[in-house]
Amino acid sequence: MKKAIFILFLLLTNFIYAQENFEIVINGEKFEIKLDKDYELKVDNKVLKVNVKQKDTLLYYDKAFNFKYPKEYKVVKSDLAEGIEQLMLMTAEGSGFMIQKYTTINPSMLNELMLSEVTKESVNYGFELKREDYERTLASGLKLKVNKAVLTYNGDTNIYEIASVGGKDSGVLIMTMKMDDLKNSSGEKLINLIWNTLVVN
Repeated sequence: MKKAIFILFLLLTNFIYAQENFEIVINGEKFEIKLDKDYELKVDNKVLKVNVKQKDTLLYYDKAFNFKYPKEYKVVKSDLAEGIEQLMLMTAEGSGFMIQKYTTINPSMLNELMLSEVTKESVNYGFELKREDYERTLASGLKLKVNKAVLTYNGDTNIYEIASVGGKDSGVLIMTMKMDDLKNSSGEKLINLIWNTLVVN
């Protein structure tokens, strides 16, 4: 199952990267450009030197939440069902951050169910599960109860964290997936940046 999700993610990412042409409009005239490429554009008989670059850290904004993430990653957005929208950012190793936005139900009671669903396959395989629940304070001051499961088997470590914020018939569910226990891994850096900049409205 994990391999299937990972392959699907790679396909989606490659498709997004293939669509990297941009269009700028100068004085009503359209020009197609790519990032980090030098151009000379002639506008009103004047030659303009243009190079469009992307910031190292990008901001994803939604009415319900916002966060920053490294430019190397793409936000994969999908509709899971009516009233449920999902965003995912994943590393090549399978670590990442997921946010589900609900507009018809309060997801606050789904933490344990979600944690059970994402860990049961590993537990059935033989991984040992240890709970390390904790409380996290977001940059906005909002306190979240985080349900954390650490799975270990023959030197492999998988770590899942789930939290949610809900109101009447709406809310967000947050999940991190870390497929190693290494300090400064690409997965840890991605997860920490999003956690440290996440604002839930």
